[in-house]
Amino acid sequence: MSEGIDQKNLDVIVIGAGPAGGQCARELAKLGRHVVLLEHSQEIGEPNYSTAGTPKETIEEFELPTSVLSATWNRIYFASSHEQVEWTYPDVRGYVFDFAALRKFLSEDAAHKGADIMVGTGVTSLIEDSGQFVGVRYKSVWGEGELRAPVIVDATGHWGFVNSQLHLNKGLPEDFVSAMEVQMTAMPQGLAGTLGFYFGDVAPRGYAWVFPMEQSKAAKMGIGSYGPLPPGVELKPLLKNFIAKFDTTKHLEPTEIHGGGGYISPGVKNHVYNNIILIGDAAFQVNGLAYEGIRHAMRCGRLAANSIHQCLHDTIDQVELKKTYEAEWHKVFGSRWRASYKNANIIYHKFSDADWDKVVEAYRDLSPADALEVFFHYRYELLFKHPKLAWLLGKYIVVDSLS
Repeated sequence: MSEGIDQKNLDVIVIGAGPAGGQCARELAKLGRHVVLLEHSQEIGEPNYSTAGTPKETIEEFELPTSVLSATWNRIYFASSHEQVEWTYPDVRGYVFDFAALRKFLSEDAAHKGADIMVGTGVTSLIEDSGQFVGVRYKSVWGEGELRAPVIVDATGHWGFVNSQLHLNKGLPEDFVSAMEVQMTAMPQGLAGTLGFYFGDVAPRGYAWVFPMEQSKAAKMGIGSYGPLPPGVELKPLLKNFIAKFDTTKHLEPTEIHGGGGYISPGVKNHVYNNIILIGDAAFQVNGLAYEGIRHAMRCGRLAANSIHQCLHDTIDQVELKKTYEAEWHKVFGSRWRASYKNANIIYHKFSDADWDKVVEAYRDLSPADALEVFFHYRYELLFKHPKLAWLLGKYIVVDSLS
């Protein structure tokens, strides 16, 4: 319902209450901006379609409560068809989100800070006046209406409402990551407190995973593919075969089944178009190395909010908005993001099963501390501290990308 919203003083419309949109609305409200957050689903947190292992610094960075966490981890495990390697840490090194709880917290916290929330509300079109986008038309469970504000934030996922309306950024089929995962009522033996990744023939053009849930009393098991799968290969039978590899889960039925996807990119051409900012999956902000999007979406939500706050006076300075946000995005993500995109193309499109065996075996030379830096902060240069990795990966891995 929009009747109670002070439209005369509305600063920002945020479309989509995922991690990007929820965090953006939360930040804007904290800055004292009048923001309305629109969510198509009738319950924020649904659909509960994502898994995210994150380093512990994420919780401090975004001031998140323990209620959004499902499990802790202190071990990373990599396996190929014939090799395996693990890195174990003496204390908790990170968490796995309860994705639904995270989304719900971000939106509720935004509301507590002063944001207006409209659930069950889908945006149908942009309102244009004299060549400017001045608001949106929506359809909700309560009826149809309009909202007007100086700035619009699109956080509607890879289908991208604004992209589909204005054709700003085109996702390529070969850059689309498709994934399927299930939640099981048991944890595979030996993987409690572990982020498990599986490469090679088990997951052509991608990887499979086992993440702990409910403090390792349950598990999310999934598989993803970067780009089209080989002819005749489908995710569902691949995932069934993967689950069947583990004695603990092979006879169980899942309690949840999720499917989804998103585009990866080296950085889209249009993060900002006039007075519209695209964030999260709407701007293809999934990192190509590990298909990680939640942490980066939240960072982009924060960057967008700060840029809007800086550039919004009585009206929005559109030139300054684009300049400010693009500069901050490249400062935070920039060359390491482009390097991740190039490395993803190499390892997921060109590596054979035998290549993965060599890489996983060579990863045994990588220290636990360096493993965290490489896998979560994309510091690829650290791989070359280790002679075997430098020799093996030197012909493959892009350390930095300035092009």
